[in-house]
Amino acid sequence: MNIKELKKALKAVGIPAEHYNLDGKSRDDERLCLVKEDSKWVVYYLERGVRTTELFFDSEEEACDYILKSLR
Repeated sequence: MNIKELKKALKAVGIPAEHYNLDGKSRDDERLCLVKEDSKWVVYYLERGVRTTELFFDSEEEACDYILKSLR
């Protein structure tokens, strides 16, 4: 699964867009975020401007799968 597919899957199961930021364009505070940093995909929760959780994945697919499972 890639980011585009993840967005569709989250919408299909009724997860509000306010719970995540997958493209870095919308507000990212107080939600689960996904970014690519160097060669890793990073999933983190941003709270008051501070990353409170950081998980590193080798692939976009692994990161997207984790986000979908976390937000269900």
